[in-house]
Formats: sequence, C-alpha cells, structure tokens
Amino acid sequence: MIKENKFSKYILYAIGEIILVVIGILIALSINNWNENRKSNNKSYNYLQRLYDDIENVSKDVDFSIKDTERKQKYSIMVLEALESKELPVSKKEDFDRYLKQYYQFQITIQNANTFNEMMSSGDVNLIKSKWLRSEFSNLASIREFIMEVNQSNHNAYKINIDLFQKHVRYHVQNVDTDSTKVTATYNFDAMANDSIFVNLISNQSYTWYEMSGMYKGYQSFVNKIKDTIQVELKKYD
Repeated sequence: MIKENKFSKYILYAIGEIILVVIGILIALSINNWNENRKSNNKSYNYLQRLYDDIENVSKDVDFSIKDTERKQKYSIMVLEALESKELPVSKKEDFDRYLKQYYQFQITIQNANTFNEMMSSGDVNLIKSKWLRSEFSNLASIREFIMEVNQSNHNAYKINIDLFQKHVRYHVQNVDTDSTKVTATYNFDAMANDSIFVNLISNQSYTWYEMSGMYKGYQSFVNKIKDTIQVELKKYD
C-alpha cells in the first residue's frame, strides 16, 4: 500500500509536470505569436504610411499635370482663334509665342508609387490587409502606364508633322554661354493663318489637350479614392 501510494503520488507529480510544461509551451507560443503579430502590424502600419506619402506625391504630380494641360489647352484655343480671325493682338503675342515653344511638350513621365512596387518585389504585398487597396494599386500602375503611352504617342504623332510646323516656326537659342539662356520663336503670322493645314493641326492639338485634361482628372479621382482609403486603414491602428 505504501508503494502504491508513492507510485500514485509520482504519477500525479509527473502529470502535473507535463501540464506545467504544456502550459509553458502554450504561453511561449502565445507570446511568440503576439510578438510576431505585433511586428507584422507595425510593418503593415509603416508600409501604409509610406504608401500614403507616395500617393500624396502622386496626387500633387497629377494636380500639376491637370493645371499644365489646362493651361496648354487655353493657349492652343487662343492661338487657334487668332489664326482663324487672322489677327494677333499685341496683348496675346506673348502667350502665342509661349505656345509655339511648348508645342511638342507632352509629359512622358508620371510620379510612381514606389512603395507598392517594393512590396510586390519583396513579397510583402499581403501586408496591405485591404484587398481593395491591393487591387487598386495594381490598377493605378496600369492607368499610369496607359497615360504615359498616350503622351508618348501624342508626342510622336506631332513629331511626324514637324516639317509642317517648321515650315512656319524657327527657334533661336540666345545667351548660350550665360546663365540666362533663352529660346525665342520667329514666324510669319500671316503665312500661318493662310495655311489651312497648319490651322487644322493647331485645332487637333487643342482637342488633344482637352482629352488629356479629362484623362488626368479621371486619374486624380482614382488617386484620391486610394488616398482616402489609406487614411481609413491607418485609423484602424490607432
């Protein structure tokens, strides 16, 4: 009986030890999981902050593109009106000359969301917990590429007509060896106004700037939705 009693106590002691070890392991796993989740959440939060900074820069860049495109559209309409009326008022000559100097200037590059590309490369993209955000950042990259391709195509298309443009416009670079380099354009306004093909070229570009302005505004709306959603996601960590 004494032996049996000692054996029972030993069994109970052994079971207790096993239970304590199991509890210790579970606590350690729980702490480790908590720590890993904490690290993952911190990393997700940091990525979201960087994504917000990126999208803020993209938004500013697109805003500039909208204003620049609208300005060029305004100039092109003014130039077209002057050519069609066959009259160039002195008050509009400066803007007329500026348009001629910026005729080929299409914006080929647009600010990129570098952090998202980094997450894609490192395999951390799933740290963006919102499936909508992950999808929309991918769409944003596709739209960006499309706009750049359209700009490049427009640039190339107008370069094809360079002979027609150069028929009427000649550029001069002044003060090359100084810090005040200046480009001026000389032209025969009457010859321009009486060249219907040239006038049509300006008309087509005016429409092109109109289309580009609408495209940029659509892109800006898309960017703002992403920016607002990132702000909502960031508040979840408060």
